[in-house]
Amino acid sequence: MLRILSDLHFRDAATRLRRLKDLEPLLAGVDELWLNGDTCDNQTGMCAEDVETIRRFFRSRVPVVHFLTGNHDPDISTDHWCATPDGRVCATHGDAFFAGAIPWSRQRGVLDARIRAAMSGHPELDDDTLDGRLALHRIACTGLPRECDPENPSRLHRLRRLVTEFWPPRQPLAMLHAWRSLPDRIAAVAPRWFPRAQVVVTGHVHFPKVWQRGALTVINTGAFTGPLGAYVVDVAGDRVAVHRLKLRRGRWQPGHLVGEMQLRPA
Repeated sequence: MLRILSDLHFRDAATRLRRLKDLEPLLAGVDELWLNGDTCDNQTGMCAEDVETIRRFFRSRVPVVHFLTGNHDPDISTDHWCATPDGRVCATHGDAFFAGAIPWSRQRGVLDARIRAAMSGHPELDDDTLDGRLALHRIACTGLPRECDPENPSRLHRLRRLVTEFWPPRQPLAMLHAWRSLPDRIAAVAPRWFPRAQVVVTGHVHFPKVWQRGALTVINTGAFTGPLGAYVVDVAGDRVAVHRLKLRRGRWQPGHLVGEMQLRPA
């Protein structure tokens, strides 16, 4: 069975994932695992050994693990997206569907400038292709400092983080627009970027939801941070199942079934 998780944000003070071993029920019996970006924030406060410890944890429990990059861990690996061998199920973190990567961020202007600089310095990368855009975004996000220390759990710092997330008011409005527009953005580029895909799985926007756009199913897995919770996606043969994640006695496991679909023959 293939299992897909995203946006663990491990060691972020805002995450509900306190210990990696709390994920062990989610890893038992899994043959292949895709961690779809923002597994951690390796640009702030983490050393190389910290990141390697995370890699060892998952690789010691699951035979095949793909660490897909996100905007918070842009250099955790060289894998920016993944697909099943037949191409029917694909996953990428989700920032590629927004030209500015994180349009709701207070750092939007800084990130836009870094993306333009990356485009200027790497004219061989085409922003209109999936690989090109992801490469440009990863260059732009590498070394990008956070406005706040993600590991600081103090109340004052949490208040500061809330202010940076919700002020000015255009930020929550931009986030709502991102939630609403994401499935249509994916459906618009899927014929070029994922020509055989029947299911595209993303994270990034922290909004767990399953959408149908024609023959394409779009799944956002939410995040281990914030109040909206997270989903897990399982692929076994021709069946794709989406479960809400639940925390029971300090251990994460699949909860109630949100949706399931039968993949069409490739």
